[in-house]
Amino acid sequence: MKKLILIDGHALVHRAFHALPQTLASPTGVLTNAVYGFTAVLIKAIKDIKPDYIVATFDLAGPTFRHEEFAEYKAHREKAPEGLHEQVPRVKEVLMAFGIPIFEKAGFEADDVIGSVCEKTRKIKDLQTIIATGDMDTLQLVEDNKVVVMTLRKGITDTVVYNEDEVIKRYGIKPEQMVDYKGLKGDLSDNIPGVPGVGEKTASVLIQKFGNLENLYKKIEKPGKKKTKDISEKLVQKLTENKDMALFSKKLSTIIKNVDIDFKLEDAEWRKKMKKEEVSRVFQSMGFYSLLKRVSEIDGSTPLTTDGTFGVQTSFLPPAATGPKVKELKTNKDIVDLLAKLNKQKDFALDVAGDSISFAFDSKECFSVSFEYFLKSKELNSEFKDILENPKINKSGHDFKAISKNLLGKGVHVEGISFDSKIAMYLLNSDLRDYSLDKIYFIEFKQNMDSDLKKRPGFIIELRDKLIAKLRYADTLWVFEKIELPLSIILAEMELSGIKIDLNAIAKLSEVTIKELAKLEKKIHELAGKEFNINSPQQMSVILFEHLKITGKLKKTGKGAISTAAPELEKLSGAHPIIDLILKYRELQKLKTTYIDPFPTLINRGGRICTTFNQTGTTTGRLSSEEPNLQNIPVRTDIGQEFKKVFIASSGYKLVSFDYSQIELRIAAHISKDKKMIEAFKRGEDIHTRTAAEIFGVQADKVTAGMRREAKVLNFGILYGMGVMGFQRASGVDRAKAREFIDRYMREFSGVARYMQEMKDRVRRDGYVTTIFGRRRQLPEAFSGMPQLVSQAERMAINMPIQGTAADLIKLSMIQIHDLIHKEKTEKNVKLLLQVHDELLFEVKDELVKKWSEKIKSIMENIHKLDVPLIVDAKYGMNWSKMEKI
Repeated sequence: MKKLILIDGHALVHRAFHALPQTLASPTGVLTNAVYGFTAVLIKAIKDIKPDYIVATFDLAGPTFRHEEFAEYKAHREKAPEGLHEQVPRVKEVLMAFGIPIFEKAGFEADDVIGSVCEKTRKIKDLQTIIATGDMDTLQLVEDNKVVVMTLRKGITDTVVYNEDEVIKRYGIKPEQMVDYKGLKGDLSDNIPGVPGVGEKTASVLIQKFGNLENLYKKIEKPGKKKTKDISEKLVQKLTENKDMALFSKKLSTIIKNVDIDFKLEDAEWRKKMKKEEVSRVFQSMGFYSLLKRVSEIDGSTPLTTDGTFGVQTSFLPPAATGPKVKELKTNKDIVDLLAKLNKQKDFALDVAGDSISFAFDSKECFSVSFEYFLKSKELNSEFKDILENPKINKSGHDFKAISKNLLGKGVHVEGISFDSKIAMYLLNSDLRDYSLDKIYFIEFKQNMDSDLKKRPGFIIELRDKLIAKLRYADTLWVFEKIELPLSIILAEMELSGIKIDLNAIAKLSEVTIKELAKLEKKIHELAGKEFNINSPQQMSVILFEHLKITGKLKKTGKGAISTAAPELEKLSGAHPIIDLILKYRELQKLKTTYIDPFPTLINRGGRICTTFNQTGTTTGRLSSEEPNLQNIPVRTDIGQEFKKVFIASSGYKLVSFDYSQIELRIAAHISKDKKMIEAFKRGEDIHTRTAAEIFGVQADKVTAGMRREAKVLNFGILYGMGVMGFQRASGVDRAKAREFIDRYMREFSGVARYMQEMKDRVRRDGYVTTIFGRRRQLPEAFSGMPQLVSQAERMAINMPIQGTAADLIKLSMIQIHDLIHKEKTEKNVKLLLQVHDELLFEVKDELVKKWSEKIKSIMENIHKLDVPLIVDAKYGMNWSKMEKI
């Protein structure tokens, strides 16, 4: 049986718009969430249904015949949100590229066009029609299995198909009776009134019994007879008084099936009309790279494989760039010649893949050599090492952190790093999730790379000039050359070094944690009055909100249950003793499952754990880490401090910590030029006490702990875009007080208020903001025209220059300290192990702790001249928790 899909365009666009985040945008910053969602639904429908024909329908702007007959029709609907209608033309562009005809008719709705197409194809044998929509309005068109409705139940992936049996199962009536049902019940979404007081159940029962509205009214209006016992007198009265409205509502709900449209089934043979190159162009223009492969899977010429999946046809994608030729060198003479040529170069590109290394001098030819040759010959290895360690020869690559780590394991310390395509793209667009070389190449040249890994240096050279020019244009070259490139080798060394772990301490902590969790579980069950699974959100929701009847304004899950996520429970802190115990239980449970339990399996033969630092993992320039994630250890809590005891120094060494004090607030003072903040920091005052004194109008010595706590929340919260509600939740004050405190803060710290407004103005004008060193964050949401997205961009614009500058300062410190360590050839005595938040952790030889602490502290405090002093707290000890001030 052949299949026809009828698409209710506006209904699906509307659902997609609200289902997907309004942060999805094209490379030029144009909002595309509805286009993406619509296209994803289209591709899924094609893949699952395999239609022979597809037709799309849309509503046209302007009134329909229903508006003319009933002025209140859909009158209560809010104006479509900004950014939705603007995406409809791009949706149509996608449809046209797929070869799908679009039907619209002035004075009618898309549903009427769909009904008319159904009527025109009703007599065609062996044709099934599937109506793809986002609502239930077209259920009246369902006919056995010949016409079915596929609608979205949730989001854009959870679909449900209604045939006649499913309609009867859901509503208790046949599809053709849906208009009678709506005549009684009405339709709130379309402002169709129906009969007041008649709901779903009553409407369904009445139509089941009488078949349609006309039969129902014949029965209740029949003279001289008793009313049916199934209908109360009160209901009869309602029905009688609203007869005209019920019949009129039925008329409004009825889909027209004779709209004058020039429809021919053969025009809907989309496969014959599909323009593959146009699909590729449209998708690339909107940044839908992930959908390109999915489109390949629905090409009719692609056979179904034996495992039931579609093979991938790459004809939709641009042809892969063949790239450079590859010459594999397998003789000593060829390798000697290559090394001689490398030694004469001012620059070259390299890449490490498996057991070989490849080089290129241009984008036309690459040379590949197995590491085996260097291992066999000391002479070749020495020459190879000298070239890679020569700082006068510039080296280009992709992900030099990984390359350096690999080569450090072979005794080679790469110097002269001048270009890294991964870092370059990160600085140009810190919002990308994928910084692989093939992804970057595709973005820049709209082509896939050849899959031969030995060709990568040639592709890197092809990218180099283009990305360098973009960095120069964005004024980000300094950050690239002076911060990120030198940092890559440092991170590689840190990853290889790792940090020593006390296995006995972990075992003891595990025992203590298990006992503490058991105690907390017992207390929680006692307060609940019954046992339940604390790790089950569903069971917890029942206990808290139904059994204990705790109330509060909390978010709900997708299934409608009240959320028990940590941020929501924190809002209830103090509402019931059980809340704080649950939060503590969860924190301890997370520490156990995330760190305590896995750590013993992650320790290497040297008794150390080696994390992986992600240089391109955040939008602000801060580092992140994984396997394990050491950035997320709750170091500020008592539990976190206990866990830090497992990190220890090697014998004869001490762990030495250097932590910037309130660095983001100091940077905020410098950037905003706020006189009161600058004065407080210059005098060495406690900034939170000073803030409390200003907003409460008291002397500093009269500030209470509570005042200081609220001031601290304000100091940090304001810079992270916290509003009245956020401050209210965090401080516990009422809404009026929260508003008063924020207003007073803005008056007293006018420099901060001015800075915030300047950043908002700048991002709306330029679409980006920068750190004081030039690190840039693109914020295209500022151009979206949508208040919610613009506000989000403004909050990020306020915070990013501060947080990003803090990241830049700590990275510059790492580089300068690293250079000094290597200059004094004391790499074995002083090792940088970790960078967590604003803290650097070193392992230093016992006798050098005092000397190197002074040097490191001096570098960090003088790394860049600010309007306020940078202060570093230095401590040392045998483990990371128990430390003494230096």
